[in-house]
Amino acid sequence: MQEDSYVKYRVVRTRPGWPWPVKTLHDSIINITPPRGAPLKGPKPDSIHITAVNIPTVYTAVLETVPKLHAAPPVPVPEYTPPTSRAPPEEGYDLIVHVGVAGPGPLRAERLAHKTGYALPDYERQSPPLIIGAKGNLRGFGLPRYGEEFGDELFTAVDVDSFVGDLTTGPNPLPLEPSNDAGRFVCDFTYYCSLAESRIAKRETPVLFIHCPPIGQPMSTPEVADGVRRIISNVCGKL
Repeated sequence: MQEDSYVKYRVVRTRPGWPWPVKTLHDSIINITPPRGAPLKGPKPDSIHITAVNIPTVYTAVLETVPKLHAAPPVPVPEYTPPTSRAPPEEGYDLIVHVGVAGPGPLRAERLAHKTGYALPDYERQSPPLIIGAKGNLRGFGLPRYGEEFGDELFTAVDVDSFVGDLTTGPNPLPLEPSNDAGRFVCDFTYYCSLAESRIAKRETPVLFIHCPPIGQPMSTPEVADGVRRIISNVCGKL
């Protein structure tokens, strides 16, 4: 945590038609929820400042934008970043969370992302980068930026099972489950890029991806926004 208890958080929307859960969180401040039984770190709850960013569901937009989120200070892309009351912190963000849409059901917290295997075109009908190497012609990540030091799967450093356990029990359980399949589409692509860029930046910023259902299947927009808010609060309480 930063000494002034100020945490920046990025939400990435990755599908047209699903702006409101993240937009309602933009430029808001929420309190960190410490793990059950753990005391607050100070006389007042630590606070989280949330900045929402809309990255299009386009492979090139991901490659342009995600590395800039991991810079210190971060470099906002104007066309994707709405106005905010606070400038990006000079030392970089403390937590980056990406949010995308999956199928009907609960929220899904993704444990890992995949380097290759991306066959589907994006919303501009463009294919992901073609990688030519010892394993044949694949689409995804490769040299020069994402070499062999980055495995076929990258795992988040966030303890997914811990916060899922915290938030799915108690008096107000959240519809939430862990997942090992981020889909090998732009969401998965975004997640791998962000996990890799966290290492490249040598700051090891925690990165997480949350999949939410389409509106009303079964969660409403306020329910999704509240769920994302609770996840971030819980995760930040353990940083």
